[in-house]
Amino acid sequence: MKQNQTATPRELASAARIAARQLNAVSTSKRTSILYAIADGIESNTAAILDANREDIDASKGKISDALLQRLILKPQKLAQLAAGIRAIAEQDEPIGKLLSRMELADGLVLDKVTSPIGVLLIIFEARPDALPQIAALAIRSGNGLLLKGGKEAVRSNAVLHGIIVECVKKEAGIEGLIGLVESRDDIDKLLGLHDTIDLVIPRGSNALVSYIQENTKIPVLG
Repeated sequence: MKQNQTATPRELASAARIAARQLNAVSTSKRTSILYAIADGIESNTAAILDANREDIDASKGKISDALLQRLILKPQKLAQLAAGIRAIAEQDEPIGKLLSRMELADGLVLDKVTSPIGVLLIIFEARPDALPQIAALAIRSGNGLLLKGGKEAVRSNAVLHGIIVECVKKEAGIEGLIGLVESRDDIDKLLGLHDTIDLVIPRGSNALVSYIQENTKIPVLG
């Protein structure tokens, strides 16, 4: 299933928030089953992913640095490692509802510090398409909604990977809108204004990118 290309940034963010609440209502085993399905989906769709990646590579040659081009390239071994990594995330201990500390404030009044999802995350990253399913797997495992903005160099690779993940979330848990893919750079500034809907921004890139994000949003930024 392709995401609605006409959705506005606010609609994508709102959908991710609603879907995150739905995800938190399902069992741990259901969340892990989503991750196993994503890993299987990456393996079974290796040819389609590599075809899209080759198109990205061909379109980027001569336009980006060699270092950036190398980060863009996907190979069968890398996809196999990616699937294995997602399964490893699925097999980790349950991250939600973990008791970190307990303090008795008064007789009969106990304060527990317990882990919980953050909410909706906005992740901005460069031409490394393998980062997309890694980030998505961590968000699903921890019960968070997610908005992703990858580099334009990997637009085709990211679209195929995103489609696989969206299908798996829908098939395994009946949830839609959990992970939105932002394709237009113009939408970033609109997303940065959604401090009432997005809870954390994580830019993965240059110092200039991190500084720009920090200076143009009220949303907490993990630089």
